Amino acid sequence: MFTGDSITDCQRLESEDGLGFGYPLRVAGGWGLRHPNRPVTWLNTANAGDKVMDLEARWQTDVLDARPDVVSILVGVDDMGWHTLDRRGT
Repeated sequence: MFTGDSITDCQRLESEDGLGFGYPLRVAGGWGLRHPNRPVTWLNTANAGDKVMDLEARWQTDVLDARPDVVSILVGVDDMGWHTLDRRGT
């Protein structure tokens, strides 16, 4: 299972398999190539724009209720507020 913010979301709702077009898709594809006889169900519950507190609010329904064996979490970019800084970093 993958969860987090936009870096993990990667337009998952627009993708055919629900993984998006970023690193979750690459991980799943790499696994499939290396382990063709060991199928895995991959899930991506990330939401673009989410902050750490947003992830915490949906943790039960998006992660725990799915009972994943492994979870990859990438969140925090939006918490930094980098998108509000000007080019001088102020």
